Amino acid sequence: MAVISTMKDQIYQIILNRIIGMEYLPGEKISEKELVEELEVGRTPIREALLQLRQEGLINAIPQSGTYISKINLQLAKDARFVRESIEMRVVKEAIDKLTTYDYVMLQQIIDRQGLIEKGTNKNLEFFKEDEAFHHYFYSITDHEQVWIWLQSVNMHLNRFRFLRLQSKNLSWNSLIDEHRQLLESIKNKDAEKSVDWVKEHLHRMLDEEPTLLQAFPEYFE
Repeated sequence: MAVISTMKDQIYQIILNRIIGMEYLPGEKISEKELVEELEVGRTPIREALLQLRQEGLINAIPQSGTYISKINLQLAKDARFVRESIEMRVVKEAIDKLTTYDYVMLQQIIDRQGLIEKGTNKNLEFFKEDEAFHHYFYSITDHEQVWIWLQSVNMHLNRFRFLRLQSKNLSWNSLIDEHRQLLESIKNKDAEKSVDWVKEHLHRMLDEEPTLLQAFPEYFE
């Protein structure tokens, strides 16, 4: 039983990554049979993984039709943004007293890696992972690792929105990198007010950029 559970978790993560990374597009039909053949596993762990994704609102099972990737729910994405902003403002304030020289160097390296990633279809996932690593780091150094893990369960539609944003030709990556630099410098300088302001600016970006994405990808949203 434990083997099936572990396999289910691995398959769940594979499918989840494909959904967030837009390998499976919103509204796209997926086949249980094809997943079984591709991943070379039995139907049970596939069905368990799909059931979990269905419960999380990431796929829809339509009787007599099939299984489809759900479209991005903007309200859920906005609610997740609100929760994350509220928590992250406190996290960065705590980080002011926790940040070491080593941490600063590590965070600077993440930002530098982001700057070296060229914009392009195959580079979006690399950039997204570095973006996540940057924010995750603050939760780690403030002993809020479990909070970060919990946020991932409510961030799914927000993360899909954020990843889609990276695919827009009309939205720059440089602005994201610059905000990371400004936030890091504010924390290093122990400026709590500016640190919180940069978190607000950074996470408010979703609301500002929503019209651009809705116009570019209307078919991906509910």
